[in-house]
Amino acid sequence: MITPGELARLLEIPAPTEEQARVIEAPMAPMAVIAGAGSGKSETMAARVVWLVANGFVRPERVLGLTFTRKAAAELGVRVRKRLDKLREVLPGDELDRLGGEALFDGEPMVSTYHSYAARLFGDHALREALEPTMRLISPAVAWQICSRAVDAYHGPMDRIEWQPDTVTKAVMELAGDLSEHLRTADDVRKVGTWLDERLAAVKKPLKAQRDVLAKHAVREQLMPLIEAYGRAKADREVIDHGDQMALAARIASKHPEVGMIERSRFSVVLLDEYQDTSQAQLVLLKSLFTGGHPVTAVGDPCQSIYGWRGASAGNLLRFAYDFPSQAGIAGGRPVPAPVVQLSRSFRNGEQILEAAARIQEELRAETKAVPRLIPGAGREGRGRVECALFDTVEDEAERIAARIAGLMAADPETAPDVGPYTGGEGLEYSDIAVLARKRSQFPLIRRALEARGIPVEVVGLGGLLTVPEVQDVVATMRVMHDPTAGASLARLLTGPRWRLGPRDLVALGRRARTLALDAARDITPPEKDRPEEPTADGSPPETAEGSGEGSGDDPLRQLVSELNQETGSLVDALDDLGPPDAYSPEGHARLRRLRDELRMLRGQVGLPLPDLVNEVERALGLDIEVAARSGLDPVTARADLDAFIDAAATFAGDAEDPTLGAFLAYLKAAETEEFGLEAGRVGETNSVKLLTVHASKGLEWPVVVVPGLSSVPQKNGAPAKGSIFPSPPQNATRWTANPRVLPFMLRGDRADLPPLNGLDKDDLAAFDDACAERDLREERRLAYVAVTRASSLLIATGYWWGSSGRPLGPSPFLEEIRAVCMAGAGSVAVWADPPEEGAANPLLADPDEADWPVAPGDRGGSDATARERYEAVVAAARMVEDEMSGRTRHWAGHDGLSDADRGRMT
Repeated sequence: MITPGELARLLEIPAPTEEQARVIEAPMAPMAVIAGAGSGKSETMAARVVWLVANGFVRPERVLGLTFTRKAAAELGVRVRKRLDKLREVLPGDELDRLGGEALFDGEPMVSTYHSYAARLFGDHALREALEPTMRLISPAVAWQICSRAVDAYHGPMDRIEWQPDTVTKAVMELAGDLSEHLRTADDVRKVGTWLDERLAAVKKPLKAQRDVLAKHAVREQLMPLIEAYGRAKADREVIDHGDQMALAARIASKHPEVGMIERSRFSVVLLDEYQDTSQAQLVLLKSLFTGGHPVTAVGDPCQSIYGWRGASAGNLLRFAYDFPSQAGIAGGRPVPAPVVQLSRSFRNGEQILEAAARIQEELRAETKAVPRLIPGAGREGRGRVECALFDTVEDEAERIAARIAGLMAADPETAPDVGPYTGGEGLEYSDIAVLARKRSQFPLIRRALEARGIPVEVVGLGGLLTVPEVQDVVATMRVMHDPTAGASLARLLTGPRWRLGPRDLVALGRRARTLALDAARDITPPEKDRPEEPTADGSPPETAEGSGEGSGDDPLRQLVSELNQETGSLVDALDDLGPPDAYSPEGHARLRRLRDELRMLRGQVGLPLPDLVNEVERALGLDIEVAARSGLDPVTARADLDAFIDAAATFAGDAEDPTLGAFLAYLKAAETEEFGLEAGRVGETNSVKLLTVHASKGLEWPVVVVPGLSSVPQKNGAPAKGSIFPSPPQNATRWTANPRVLPFMLRGDRADLPPLNGLDKDDLAAFDDACAERDLREERRLAYVAVTRASSLLIATGYWWGSSGRPLGPSPFLEEIRAVCMAGAGSVAVWADPPEEGAANPLLADPDEADWPVAPGDRGGSDATARERYEAVVAAARMVEDEMSGRTRHWAGHDGLSDADRGRMT
């Protein structure tokens, strides 16, 4: 028999470690492998396949490998194929003959994603459930459109729901996905309502908190008919979404044992990658097919389970040994847990970075002995460096990060970022550096700081792209082209660096909007006593005793905000019909006319395919010239974000049933908070610093990683308070008792890992809330662990005291832990700002009246905090105008975000 070490010599690859060899030559039986970050799990899985083939245990085509992304599946498949091809070349003739000759190597292992495998299974066996095998799998964009239309068409009770249509659509999709993932139905949700009623009846004097639990569930129950309508809409079209696909495959596998027999006879060995990210439906599918002692190897790391918000359960990996017991145990009548082995040697991270990772991971390791503490692999001992810093303000943080990156790029190319030698002296490239943010809201400031120093930067992910200034301008322009109520988008354009409209001219435009609204209302005006007062001759609202005094003086911004708050009407309509020129300054009127004419021209292009329309908007705004003129950047890098946005438009146009501008804008609005499960880690190949979220960084690595925003304020129960960055409080409550968009925990397949709610008395609710807060913080800790283990040579962790609010933050627990590691010898503390004095004011919010407005040409977005405050005030006020107007003209908007009345005004 060929040993793993002998096989490595034959293939001319590094010899496996003892731990890896144990996995490679393990018996043909179930096994769980806890593989730490950078521990070579992909190489180990590939080596196990080749070892099994080389020793005659299995033919290549009888191996099944499953992972989560197409990229990972392709990489694993290529790695195995190369090893097998090399083995065919080097295997001695007698050994080759013993194994059946060269024909053995003609077979191909099946390596795919979990969803692709479920799709194949569904296609092969759908008829067993009287389902059509040819049902088409739809993209998230198409699913959004179908769901949105189902929401629009619904006329049932909605008295408990106070959300906008887009929010309802998002809630329906989230709950429908959860029901699919956990193999539940709407009726199961309704039964929880009965259980809650019984528990509340046992409470003598219910308090508001207890009644609120039932109120939230009432909202959830009112969403059930919409979920059922969405399901019918998909059935009518003979389509399924990703959640349906996995749920249907699990249903087929669990109800028809013969399907498992077929799959086990087809695949002698099964490898499950990233098993910690599997969902309940995937668990049911895999258990139904491959339990009973079949040789299944699950590989993963519970400390890197960061997708709980989309159905993943870290407990699946820890329970694998019991879900897939050994054959010997089953035969003896008492199931014996499958063995659990570890890969604890990291070949990615330097030793000092592993010290920081171990400290972050410490509380997670305490939950189970199965999780190893990582130790450095060959060549990583004594390498790696950690730096940390705490700054006064978020702007200081961004500037110092940019300065540090500039310094790294200017360093000796023969010196690595950890100050050790570079083997070969290859030097550092911009693409060797990544900034991993907890929130996309951190992107703009960091990006501006980098670009101010001429550092090329690429924002990764659609949601991230929507924070890029030039992309924001394209989207704002398209919204104004399409939607007469898009006042906030128009305010962004008017007050930006291109049009630079002054506050007095914007006030005049707001007055024009009111005049047009009153003119349009005359035909349906109520009796005289109910008629609103008309504006004066110059278009201004009539003065009152209160309005003629303080607040209407010389400060144009204060007057603007005050008047926009009171206005009704459409700023977009006012731009299209400006009225008397003398109401504006000559230059202001000229700029407004040029923007009006530009928008009219662009509206004439809305029939173009979406990618072409985006190109037309880009050219009209002059963004192609602006980005090309950026100093220090090659044309490809300069255009990277605009090209990525055009690609997103092309993808939507190719997938969507109705690829209109309105549908695309509705899709983008949802993508600002939810990227519809876009595959993480789609990093471009430009030589630029990568700016992405920690979630998107999973599975990737860089020599230098910066983790900014490690700032928070703890609550009494230890959970991060509102405004904290990393750890961050959940964007929406994760407690099903507080968020109707969350499936009740008792309906989830992983409920054993979740906080229980035993009743509705005060103590029960308090214990439940505290347990949920602890669970949320563990999720944040796993995310921090993923962030720090992306760095191979240098980890930079930073935080700050003052952000954008009036309350200071401070170093988060994660930053404090990294600081302790640095002080113990793993690195250095660059700066540690003293805490603000009691009652101190945020220096970023001081002296707001001194900001320049409009902004200077070329200052896209600006960097002065007070200027941003003024801009945000204008946008907020304009949005109030938009909301007030739209509230009178629509109840349920269409899928494109417009009421019938609004849509008519656009034609």
